[in-house]
Amino acid sequence: MRIIYKFAIICLGLSLVFTACSSSEGEASPTPEPEAVLTAAAETAAAQMTENAKTVATNTPVLDQSGDVPTATQEVSDSNEGTATISIPQPSPITGGIDQAEFWADVTIPDGTDFNPGDEFTKIWKLRNSGTNTWTPAYGLAFFTGEQMSAPTMVPITVNVPPGETTDISVDMVAPETSGNFMGYWKMRDPAGEFFEYSVYVQINVVGGSQAVVTGAPTPSGSGQVTKVSIQVDDASPGECPHTFTFTASFKLDEAATVSYRMEAGSDTPGFTFDLPGDFTGTFDAGTHSVTYYLQIEDSVNGWAQFHVLSPNDKTSNPISFTLSCGS
Repeated sequence: MRIIYKFAIICLGLSLVFTACSSSEGEASPTPEPEAVLTAAAETAAAQMTENAKTVATNTPVLDQSGDVPTATQEVSDSNEGTATISIPQPSPITGGIDQAEFWADVTIPDGTDFNPGDEFTKIWKLRNSGTNTWTPAYGLAFFTGEQMSAPTMVPITVNVPPGETTDISVDMVAPETSGNFMGYWKMRDPAGEFFEYSVYVQINVVGGSQAVVTGAPTPSGSGQVTKVSIQVDDASPGECPHTFTFTASFKLDEAATVSYRMEAGSDTPGFTFDLPGDFTGTFDAGTHSVTYYLQIEDSVNGWAQFHVLSPNDKTSNPISFTLSCGS
């Protein structure tokens, strides 16, 4: 009986233990207050935003030391490596303006300078920036038409030239191997490769066996006379505007002599004038000599041209007509 009583007490104790455990596992957790929930959520969001901010890049334009070229900086943070700053150059703003050059002076090689065949020389022009854009080394003086005389196609300028300022531009050239009068036309060119409107030119005379004369007129030589003069144009009525007319004049000497001549041109178009080179003087051997002229015309015109020898005797070619129609 005692054994049964003790066994009952043990079973009752175990039953109470199991009941307590079961009640602890099945009991629901108490519901937190709403304010506590919101506070915890806010703290969690703030912590996440702080962590995210470490890897967010900023792209804020700043100025470099010169104060005129914008760049972008990116700061990237890493918990192990620290903060790195990357500068990204931004393109300068594109501004409109006018590119224009004005002839200022022939620094070397005046028009009509005599050279021996194959002589090397350096032509230097002084040009003025008469536009509104600053010339940079991306600008240059480029060959346009006529005789290139072994010169490079383009010579870049070496300094910045603000509007209103002048600069000297040097071009190395070589006199042709044949005798005669030679002209080459050059124009300023912008960074995009577009030519300016107006041109400058170099004009030399190649005389076989004579010494190069840098300044002044050549010493008269011989007593020959010009017996024949003529002029012709490559295309008297082209169909596109603008157009560069090429005129070839010639004269014949019976003996060696110093000859002065010029091209003359005019138009019945009201207000139209031509930019023509000045008089040229050179010493020539007996025989026929040719001279080439170029006229670049932008607008419609009805014109005429002639070749005029001034000395040793006065002789003028018959005038020839040329027309350019640019449409409405």
